[in-house]
Amino acid sequence: MALDTRDIRVGMDVYTADGVYVGTVRKVSFGPAPQRGEPAVAVREVSVVPGELLGPQPTAPLGNPGPETQGARNAFATVRDDALPLGAGRFAVGTLPIPLCWRWFTCDAVLVVSFERVVLKRTAAELGLYPRRRPAH
Repeated sequence: MALDTRDIRVGMDVYTADGVYVGTVRKVSFGPAPQRGEPAVAVREVSVVPGELLGPQPTAPLGNPGPETQGARNAFATVRDDALPLGAGRFAVGTLPIPLCWRWFTCDAVLVVSFERVVLKRTAAELGLYPRRRPAH
């Protein structure tokens, strides 16, 4: 998974694969970005019949330019952003804001990033963590 500066940020919660809370992302360090060769010719698959015409009420014939400008032929109207890749970077996770008992993880250790949550590939047992017990009421 290629991660960038929008994916892992300070303040995100980090969990193991089995749902145990590890801590909060405290610091993110960049690493060298992997070298990827660009294809000589960019080939985009484009449907012969736009899906918009198959819908219940096509709007292109009414003058809506969206179906044409946001189609596969035009890369869905996306532009390249300036987010920097984390590459082979790493991030620190801890429960305290001071660098005390922080754990460092590489970007390869990430299973999935969802909203404000990072889930690691390894379980709590594999990391040597013990599930925190809630106090009895």
